[in-house]
Amino acid sequence: MKSMIIGSLLLLWTVLAQAQQAPAKLTFNRNGEFKIVQFTDMHLGHNIDNGKVAGDMIKEVLDSEKPDLVVFTGDNTTMDEAEQAWEALSEELAKRQTPWTAVLGNHDDEYALKRKEIIDIIRKQPYCVMKNIEEGIEGEGNHVLPIYGSTAKDKVNALLYCIDTNTYSTIKKVKGYGWVGLSQIDWYKRESRRYTQQNGGQPLPALAFFHIPLPEYTQAWESFDTKRYGERNEKECSPNVNSGLFTQMLEGGDVMGTFAGHDHVNDYIATLYDIALGYGRASGGRNSYGDKIPGSRVIVLKEGKREFDTWLREKGNVARLDVCTYPTSFEKKK
Repeated sequence: MKSMIIGSLLLLWTVLAQAQQAPAKLTFNRNGEFKIVQFTDMHLGHNIDNGKVAGDMIKEVLDSEKPDLVVFTGDNTTMDEAEQAWEALSEELAKRQTPWTAVLGNHDDEYALKRKEIIDIIRKQPYCVMKNIEEGIEGEGNHVLPIYGSTAKDKVNALLYCIDTNTYSTIKKVKGYGWVGLSQIDWYKRESRRYTQQNGGQPLPALAFFHIPLPEYTQAWESFDTKRYGERNEKECSPNVNSGLFTQMLEGGDVMGTFAGHDHVNDYIATLYDIALGYGRASGGRNSYGDKIPGSRVIVLKEGKREFDTWLREKGNVARLDVCTYPTSFEKKK
């Protein structure tokens, strides 16, 4: 009897352990789609009401959209107890067996923990797929996630670059926010070339996620050459210098779109030189940055195509807002 009980407990432990593990590979589903939900600027902290608003919204979106991946794009926690917050978030994701990853914002490390410590906490959580981060370059937690085919499980069909945009300028003469460093751009170039070579010289469809919007976001919004979706309620809070990531993405030819956070009352998506530059919808409770209803952005990649659908979801609203498809929805006006 004792051995049977021990055996049952071991079996239960094995099942539970397996349930806490993310899949070894991210893959397109049988319909040839891969759905991503972006949550950004939750600012989970000591304001219990705001935290509950964000938490309820996250559970609501996870249950209705059933994403293949969740990406948190910075300013995730604003308190000393960041580990507790990530444990609570990962618990909800693990319950639904939803893989997820994250990048940091400029506020995440303004409390008790340093950026590397926060990344270490994130990486050990259940269902987190941030396993292979790039060491020895600027920022913390830079990584690329390959998405494999629905049938050819050994073939990479798309890429997701997750990039740390750092915090604030480290140059005395330059005020304002940080930027993607040259060593990070070199890393992107290496990864882009490697995957392109593996794909017979053809760039793979790719997206990039980060916190602080690139300077080119302003140019994309102010250009009237293509259609725009969503709202711009404040000037983009981009870095005051341009380190050149957008140019390298143009030359790489793989990135179809980038998705940022940071500016709580901007949620638009526009294109510049055929790259879509988009924001998520701020996911935290109402705060001094504005009173937009918290929400998320949904992105659906299409297998074997340089194409994606995207829309916004607001808390308590099942309607899809600002629905558009890249590239057809952004064709140049005649």
